[in-house]
Amino acid sequence: MNKLFTLMFCAISVNALAQYEISSFTSTGRGGATSFVTDYQACGINPANLGWDAEFEEKRFTMGTTELTFSIHSEALSKDELRSEFKSIIQNKSGESWTIDEKKQAGRDFANSGFAINADVGSFGFAFNSEAFGGIGFRINDNFNSYTRLNETTSDMLFMGKFSSYFDSLVYVNPDTFDTTVIANYDIQDPDSIANVANGFANLPSMIGEILNGSEMRLSWTREYNLSYGRKIFGKDDVIEVFGGIGVKYIQGFAMINVQSIDNDLTAFSSVTPFFNIDYGTAAQQNPSTVAQSGFLPNSVGGGFGMDFGADLLIKNKLKIAMALTNIGSMTWKGNVYSMNDTLVIDTYSEGLNNYNVLQTISDLSGDDGVFSWEGEQELKQKLNTNFRFGASILLGEIAQLGVDIIAPMNDESPASLERAIIGFGGDIKPIPWLRISAGFLTGGNYDFSIPLGLTVITNSGTWEAGIASRDAITFFTQNGPTLSLSTGFMRFRF
Repeated sequence: MNKLFTLMFCAISVNALAQYEISSFTSTGRGGATSFVTDYQACGINPANLGWDAEFEEKRFTMGTTELTFSIHSEALSKDELRSEFKSIIQNKSGESWTIDEKKQAGRDFANSGFAINADVGSFGFAFNSEAFGGIGFRINDNFNSYTRLNETTSDMLFMGKFSSYFDSLVYVNPDTFDTTVIANYDIQDPDSIANVANGFANLPSMIGEILNGSEMRLSWTREYNLSYGRKIFGKDDVIEVFGGIGVKYIQGFAMINVQSIDNDLTAFSSVTPFFNIDYGTAAQQNPSTVAQSGFLPNSVGGGFGMDFGADLLIKNKLKIAMALTNIGSMTWKGNVYSMNDTLVIDTYSEGLNNYNVLQTISDLSGDDGVFSWEGEQELKQKLNTNFRFGASILLGEIAQLGVDIIAPMNDESPASLERAIIGFGGDIKPIPWLRISAGFLTGGNYDFSIPLGLTVITNSGTWEAGIASRDAITFFTQNGPTLSLSTGFMRFRF
């Protein structure tokens, strides 16, 4: 399952906070985007902004590539632990096996603690703007979102595996005679004894929905091809102007996992590209949607269409008020689609996790030796993670701009949906013509509060632009509840 994490970062190189600026590195450090972003960076955020006059009057075309934004947040891990796990993921190393005590402590640490990963890559973007035509933009963007929160029982079960306190009995294999004996599940510490335990089972089993109650595990990886148009609708120049915009998008799906239980009511679906090579055991043989990997790159397992709508009010070329409704549409997953039936959990052969790679839980939830069992499905249709966006910003002289941003999720059916609304405040300042400094404050989404910070370098004529930013500068000064984050872009041009 390390392959899942490794591929995720490979996808970043070609590939909820991520939803506020997508892969727009110029917005990451500001904490807001709805009333700020321009040209192709407005695609998927607010298409009405494409109608604004170009920042550099003689530059009508904008093009960019390889814009990257990613972040990892954990309420349970310290900054050093998070960095260590991130390093092992990149190097594709699983590390040494944990002791029973280490597994038990990890289960306690992760119980009721959120763990989120967001990654966006804009592989290509292009835009054109003129006063007569308005603005048109095209963008290809990959988005990866994952959020995990486990209750105490589920966390203990996934880290401890067959030694979880849920399983009151163990099947012990005598290493000399290979005879099996049922023993009580007690605090085994001897490595040899641990190695001789075949499986654990519960004499009083519970339903999956009861075990998972209050837990959720969501993952989504999609690629969006967005074509957007915006223009001025009416108004008087330099007094008050109204802009409108629309965007249409085709979305490829590469991975979707949605497991949650509310009031013991289980909802669990999965559709993952065969490139990840997840073991679903014998369920794969009966699944009508099973697909095999072909070629070097991951095969898509879903597709759909969506739309974005935006509207702006520009007052005296200084005050901008913007609203947008994004990701209206649906996706149909047709490859490797599985659902989880709410049945009794009697036994498991799982060893449990040996690192903080919480996404590895899908392996421990599946397969013939996994904790839970899956059933194949023909297809699954889901709504997109529709968001309502509101933003306002004001120019202060010629060097500064301040604004506020609000993003509210409109449905919770998508695995990529935000946990709660995002509220941000921030802005830019240009102390010298070629340098833009961004800073802000954010709260909500899948994270605690954060302080984004960014630097952007711009040539005097605006021909070339590059920058680097972090979604949370707090990480540099504290050990608890950290967010590791980076946003970069070095290939953004105007001509």
